[in-house]
Amino acid sequence: MGSNVELVWPESEAYCSQVNNCSHANSSLAAIRAKLSVEQLEQFKTSCFGHLLNIDKIQFSGQIVHGVVLRRVAGQGVKDLDGLSFLIGCDVAQFTRQDFCLITGLRFGEVPEVSSGESDEIRLQKRSFIDEGITCNALEEAFLRCTEEDDIYKLALVYFAKLVVLGRDKHLNINLNYLTLVEDLDAFNRYPWGSVYFDKTQDSLFSAPTNYVKNFENEEGRGKREEGRGKREGEK
Repeated sequence: MGSNVELVWPESEAYCSQVNNCSHANSSLAAIRAKLSVEQLEQFKTSCFGHLLNIDKIQFSGQIVHGVVLRRVAGQGVKDLDGLSFLIGCDVAQFTRQDFCLITGLRFGEVPEVSSGESDEIRLQKRSFIDEGITCNALEEAFLRCTEEDDIYKLALVYFAKLVVLGRDKHLNINLNYLTLVEDLDAFNRYPWGSVYFDKTQDSLFSAPTNYVKNFENEEGRGKREEGRGKREGEK
């Protein structure tokens, strides 16, 4: 079946790479378990993320992810897709929203617009943060030092969303809209985190080879420039 399928990355041009896992599941979940009270942990278990409290027990394999990415079928654009196709053995397998929904158990649907309003109107930001631009590091620090029971639980939900589910470099800023959204726990739990997570994952899988090509071309161009500079200096 797969003999006539064209791959985005021909097998003859396969390359080795290190896959980064941006989810901080191990450290973040350890912090949540240590910080929340027994009652708060029970409440967390009933939230939209409660069934993922043991996600830190899952072993991530970057080698498998890289191997699958190199088998992506050509001819697809990432926008308006319900999933990507990969050639596994002789069969074409799809990575779809439906599959992702079944695996993660997260809610899917149209992502509503959440208005954060003015930064000085966001209650959690005023109570827990100093700067307007809030990094994931700042979010973690605010969660760990928080003493207000209600705020601890709400910060734990945002902390889990950003550092475990969505995964993000700790030096990058968070979406302030989530600090507004979490003030309404029902709205937060109804939010289609699965759709946001799927789109982010799909974009990453789609762009991985492209990013490699760009980095390779940049390195190659830099090497040629340095080689040319060395020759000119040698001629002087």
